[in-house]
Amino acid sequence: MPRRPTATEVTFDNGNHASLVDADVDSDPERLLTDLGLAPGDPRPVLAVFGGAGNLDGNGEALAVRVVGPGVLDAAELTDAALVDGGTAAGVMAVLGEAAAERENGRPILLGVAPAGLVALPHGDEADARSSLEPNHSHFVLAPGSEWGAETDLLLRLARALSGGAPVVAVLVGGGEISKQEALTATRWGWPVFAIARTGGVADEVAARKRAIVDPEPRGLRRLSRRWRRAEQPVTDDADVEEIAAGDAVELFDGGSSTALARELAWELQSERTLKRAWSVFAGYDTLANQAHKTFIRFQASILAIGIGGTFLALLSEGVGFGSWPGDIVHWVVVAVPIALSLLIALAVRLGFGKRWVLLRGSAEGIKSEIYRFRTRTGIYADAAVEKEGLSRDEVLAVRLNAVEQRLLQTEVSSGPLPPYEGPLPPTMYGASAQDDGLSPLDAERYLLMRVRDQLAYYHPKTARLSRELRLLQAFALVAGAAGTLLAAAGFEVWIGLTTVIASAVVAYLGYLQVEPTLVAYNQAANRLEGLRLTWEATPSEKRDFERLVAGAEAVLATELSGWVEQMNQAIEEAARGAAVLPTADSARGRDVSEIPDGGCGRTAG
Repeated sequence: MPRRPTATEVTFDNGNHASLVDADVDSDPERLLTDLGLAPGDPRPVLAVFGGAGNLDGNGEALAVRVVGPGVLDAAELTDAALVDGGTAAGVMAVLGEAAAERENGRPILLGVAPAGLVALPHGDEADARSSLEPNHSHFVLAPGSEWGAETDLLLRLARALSGGAPVVAVLVGGGEISKQEALTATRWGWPVFAIARTGGVADEVAARKRAIVDPEPRGLRRLSRRWRRAEQPVTDDADVEEIAAGDAVELFDGGSSTALARELAWELQSERTLKRAWSVFAGYDTLANQAHKTFIRFQASILAIGIGGTFLALLSEGVGFGSWPGDIVHWVVVAVPIALSLLIALAVRLGFGKRWVLLRGSAEGIKSEIYRFRTRTGIYADAAVEKEGLSRDEVLAVRLNAVEQRLLQTEVSSGPLPPYEGPLPPTMYGASAQDDGLSPLDAERYLLMRVRDQLAYYHPKTARLSRELRLLQAFALVAGAAGTLLAAAGFEVWIGLTTVIASAVVAYLGYLQVEPTLVAYNQAANRLEGLRLTWEATPSEKRDFERLVAGAEAVLATELSGWVEQMNQAIEEAARGAAVLPTADSARGRDVSEIPDGGCGRTAG
């Protein structure tokens, strides 16, 4: 078949039109793209999809239709990426074509590359044994050759040329030997490769090997799960599969929704290095803050539990009495209680988990605010502002990010470990943000959804839970006090000390967690955010000020955060100074709850 000097238009039975060009052995990829009208050299992210035409069936095909097709197309639409695949009307290429046909905003660039000697043109006179071109693709390049695999090198070079230096991400769905060689080359070129597990073929082989590398010795339920997976997806000894799976840029997509796949693909398709670093720092601080919070709570719970338990044993020993050796044991336990409490309190103050929690949480939320301002292109990230400063947006974000990190390192946090974040990116989020790629610019509608409504969705159940917790604990403290009065009236004065300690512990818990002030702050912030949202929606579109909306919402969140940080720091500092200590059995015995100072027992830095 002679080479067409420029692209020709082919029309399919469904009425779709596509540009098609034949390639020679020495064809330049950029010239081919020019012939197709795709303007090579302009930066454009590219999704290269690898997968065979004949081995995607059953559950693999259902997964591809439900997850891969919509996920890949959503990622392409979000990032304005082009798609490159094998171009025939079978396997994952057919899935992508059908998903593209359902796009309400029109077809994306969908370039199919196939061997000229193995495909049939629409309404052509080629033999029936040839494969049909997928009718929803927008462009085709026919590579010279009459065997599958003849197109591999050209497909990869076209994807690279089409990107113009922008990121190229590969998606491996099922596939055989040809797909394996495509994925291997992509790995060597440094492209991220997403292996879609449970689609069969080489994708499952890579997925199984990746699991074995990441988690070589699972335990418990994961071991059973691994055995089940290995029964269906045996780990191969293939050296090429080993090289692909061992690549740092190879990602395993092991289930989930099309939205989750789109989110991960969109993250890799965008070259926002500074913004990605900001998310990584946020996720690291967020993880460390959560860990410090859990440790802080455990310390406080241990202090309160030991104090209550020691008091109970002391009063039980006095009220009931024990034999010689049980009495000795109880005696030494009671003696050990204040020593253990002193050690726990000293250790808690020394390690400073409470301070670390508050400082890390404050820094994480500060970075998160910078991320959203950056993505909305408002405030110091607006066009006029960055032009005035003579800096790029990335430079402004880097300066702000470094300032947050430097301030944090000048606090108690620097005295503890700060390991680098090694979790998923984009970090796991909740609500509408679970669908957010974390990088793409935000307009007013998406900002309201991802930031304002998501924050409201956090505040409302949180305030309900805090309110229930506050009422329950206050009622518990009152019941403990009433129980002490009843015990005194019944002649069991010795047990009044225990009810006193329990009431003090409840008051302490409310104090060092600042339940009531936090509840008030959350309610106020939620009310102000709701007011901003309603005002925006009630304002005529021509009068809406996006800059003002973002500034107002971020100011609300900053005010709530700064107030929370100040309150928590005060509570922790008071505890660290020893503002309250658990009563011992001797000091608590016979005293009424009203005699215990407000602030309770055992409060200390965590």
